[in-house]
Amino acid sequence: MAGRSGFGTWFYGFLVGGVVGVGACAAAALFITNAPIPFINKVNQASEKINPIANGAIPDPNAALNGTGDSPANAPKSKVVTVEPQYPNSADTANTKEEVKQPAEETYRYVVQAGAFKGEAEAENLRAELGLLGFESRIIKRVENGTTWYRVRLGPYGTNQEANDVKTRLMQNSFQATVGRVK
Repeated sequence: MAGRSGFGTWFYGFLVGGVVGVGACAAAALFITNAPIPFINKVNQASEKINPIANGAIPDPNAALNGTGDSPANAPKSKVVTVEPQYPNSADTANTKEEVKQPAEETYRYVVQAGAFKGEAEAENLRAELGLLGFESRIIKRVENGTTWYRVRLGPYGTNQEANDVKTRLMQNSFQATVGRVK
């Protein structure tokens, strides 16, 4: 029995020595390199990254295109038409029995615009963020009144409902988006 207790004492001594040795090496490495301690201050507070305007609201990145907010006087006006969803069983259409048909030659596709920027790098950043969330987008370069705009768009979608579903998913992920229709 004496041999077994000697083995246990030796094993626990070896284990404690290993843990103390690893701790001493880690402390020496942190001291030598002056590295910050891991897992401390890894999460930045929201107030450090967001610079809200005076009333505490986050500025709209599309304010210049919508014609709202503090946009420059020479800023181009957006040609994107906002389309509200139409539901077939809503109260407006429940009382009427005749269907409203659009002419066959006017077929529209719908796009979702997530942002418009004067700099291509900003548009690429937004496109990358959307890609990380699983959205496929593209950047459309457009020159209006001598100003180059880089628009980040998703789509085209065949129906208004599809485009509004994508807009809803973007808004759930804290992105401003508008739905527009194109021919």
